[in-house]
Amino acid sequence: MTRKNQKRFEVIHPDCGAVDVGGREHLAAVDPTKCDEPVKRFSTFTDDLHAMADWFESMGVKVVAMEATGVYWIPLFEILDRRGFEVYLVNSRATRQITGRKSDVLDCQWILQLMTHGLLRGAFRPSDDVCSLRSLVRQRGNKVRDQAKALNRMQKALVQMNIQLAQVISNIAGVTGMSILRAIVNGERDPEVLAMLRDKRVKADQATVARSLRGNWRAEHLHALSQELAAYDFLEKQIGECDQAIAFTLERLPVLQNEVVCPAKTLRNPHRSNEQQLILHRALNKVMGVDLTAIPTIGIDTALVLASELGPDLSKFPTSQHFCSWLGLAPPTRISGGKTLPGKSVTVINRAAQALKQAASIARNDKSFIGASHRARLTRMDTCCAIKATAHQLARLIYAMLTKGQPYVEKGIAEFEERSRGRQMRALERKARKMGLQLVKAA
Repeated sequence: MTRKNQKRFEVIHPDCGAVDVGGREHLAAVDPTKCDEPVKRFSTFTDDLHAMADWFESMGVKVVAMEATGVYWIPLFEILDRRGFEVYLVNSRATRQITGRKSDVLDCQWILQLMTHGLLRGAFRPSDDVCSLRSLVRQRGNKVRDQAKALNRMQKALVQMNIQLAQVISNIAGVTGMSILRAIVNGERDPEVLAMLRDKRVKADQATVARSLRGNWRAEHLHALSQELAAYDFLEKQIGECDQAIAFTLERLPVLQNEVVCPAKTLRNPHRSNEQQLILHRALNKVMGVDLTAIPTIGIDTALVLASELGPDLSKFPTSQHFCSWLGLAPPTRISGGKTLPGKSVTVINRAAQALKQAASIARNDKSFIGASHRARLTRMDTCCAIKATAHQLARLIYAMLTKGQPYVEKGIAEFEERSRGRQMRALERKARKMGLQLVKAA
């Protein structure tokens, strides 16, 4: 027997379309009441993507939902966005079919049905200018990782020749290390001559450096060393080109703040000079409207990643809780029957969250409010959990700074100790009340 007052799903987006994204072809669907052929196939060629946009316009579509499938959605998303459609990039986990038959046609119709009733949420995507900056910063990160791999292979070649240079200097990519490596590749084998290239800041004396440079000099290992050194130099050049492109892109972004203060801490980077660091710091301040490097443990590279992944506009996140949940830093809420479900939460791969975790990992020795908070967490939880919690704290600070436009104000360790003392006092008072006692301050 059917109830008369039975509620049905409300139509939220009556003029919407859906696309099932693929590598070779896309399937687009519209309301079946508008035409006899509600599902059409389009290839991935550019003219067919424009034909899909024309078909959506002829059907009166205003909102389009599509799955985030690899990188195949990017050209279609950009075309539909430029044509004026409100495009929702949805997570594939939210569009899973119910048990039964599965096909591409049914998938796009299912996405259409879910989007019509407002059951899908769009993924966060910054503006096009910020996306251009994001691509450049990610490309630079790839080059830095490739350079680190080349450096590891150089170290492997040295070890195979029993050249123990890494045992006497802290970094073979420094001034002393690179000078010695270039001399070895150019044909120098005398340990005494190579040790004379030692920089005066190296703690090991010249005799110790010379002893570490006595090896077997096998030809195959020297060949590997020369090739990896050439690759290292080539990647260093590409990193510099990425820095130039990033600086050019930052100049084209809208300026939110003209008055820029000097950084509160020294900004260092092995790939940039101090002047380049200051120029980048000034450009980031103008674009973001606040100085993110004022937060302890956040350096210029972390601020650059945050600027490229987030942009200055966080209005799509209603609260800091929504923002931290998108980052994957919020505590899980997998609860059933009043109890927290066991097992790991869903893994979220977010470059901004990874940058915040790296910044949180160095907070242990930081003499600030955040450093004191992180050390307190390390006493009561695992290291990985403490790092995630500190990254969560940094994310809340960044959200407040970007949404309210307020600068960061350091509270200091004394403020943390005062808060900690207050929490301990309140805990003691609760325990005393349970035992029918009363705390009395000593005279």
